[in-house]
Amino acid sequence: LLAALGHPVRLALLRHVLHGQATARELQAIDGMGTSGQVYHHLRHLTATGWLRSLRGRYEVPPERVVPLLAAVLGGRR
Repeated sequence: LLAALGHPVRLALLRHVLHGQATARELQAIDGMGTSGQVYHHLRHLTATGWLRSLRGRYEVPPERVVPLLAAVLGGRR
C-alpha cells in the first residue's frame, strides 16, 4: 500500500482528490500530470490499492482511508 504513494504524480493526484471528488479529465488538466494514459495508469494503481475509488466516473478518497493517507504522507516528510 505504501509503495503506491511512492510516485510524485500519485501524491499530486491524491492531494487534488482530497480537496473534493474529481473526474479523470479534471485530473488530467492539472499541470505536470503527464499524458492521459499516464494519469489513467496512476489512477488504476491508486484504485487497486484502495487509496481511491471511482463512483460514477468521479474519484474520491474513501472516508476510511483519509486518516491513514494523511498519516503516511505526513510521516514520510520527516
